[in-house]
Amino acid sequence: MATSGTVAFRLDVEQIITEAYERCGIDAQTRTGYQAVSARRSLNLLFSEWANRGINYWTLQNNTVSLVDGQTQYTLPVGTIDLIDVVVRETVGSTISDTVLQRMSIADYNQLPNKTDEGKPSQYMLNKQYTPVMYLWQVPDSSTAYSLVYWSINQLEDITASNEDADIPYRWSDCICAGLATKLALKFAPDRFQILDQLYERTFDLAAATDNDGVSMRVRPTSLNLY
Repeated sequence: MATSGTVAFRLDVEQIITEAYERCGIDAQTRTGYQAVSARRSLNLLFSEWANRGINYWTLQNNTVSLVDGQTQYTLPVGTIDLIDVVVRETVGSTISDTVLQRMSIADYNQLPNKTDEGKPSQYMLNKQYTPVMYLWQVPDSSTAYSLVYWSINQLEDITASNEDADIPYRWSDCICAGLATKLALKFAPDRFQILDQLYERTFDLAAATDNDGVSMRVRPTSLNLY
């Protein structure tokens, strides 16, 4: 028997919602318009939950920012959730060298006696507002061309319509259906919530176990209590 020869399986938002409601015992013929709106909202809340559970490796992005002489703070893109690795890149002629920056808390940054000391940056503080801001110490000086190279964890793209694809890889397909089913059961099928929640936690653990960079130790952000 021949196989399909394709690897294009991907659930769109409508299919995810349908699968989740079926697990709640609610079929497409009896769903209301409000339940469709509620499901899209719950999907976005599910993405928020995943952001709080740890690194979603498919959202990682490598970024480079040119540092400016005397500039202490740098605004990061909206949707940046956290940083997992930050280096300052120093370019002298044809020689390029990277130095890892150490992360400090807001309290530690606040206690620095002179926040305007200039030199090669060695530490940073991340103020995780809606638009995150990074503060460097020491402040870059003009003696060397510095750039900041960092890996960011980014927010998953919003769900705004049922004909969109969800911003997830193939291996998370079952997990997103299970997670949405749990949130919908809480509202529309409370008698199924417990079993669906148990299934969701199991599928999340399975997906998260493969969501790594292939090394034996999983990298996690440090100093997460920066609010």
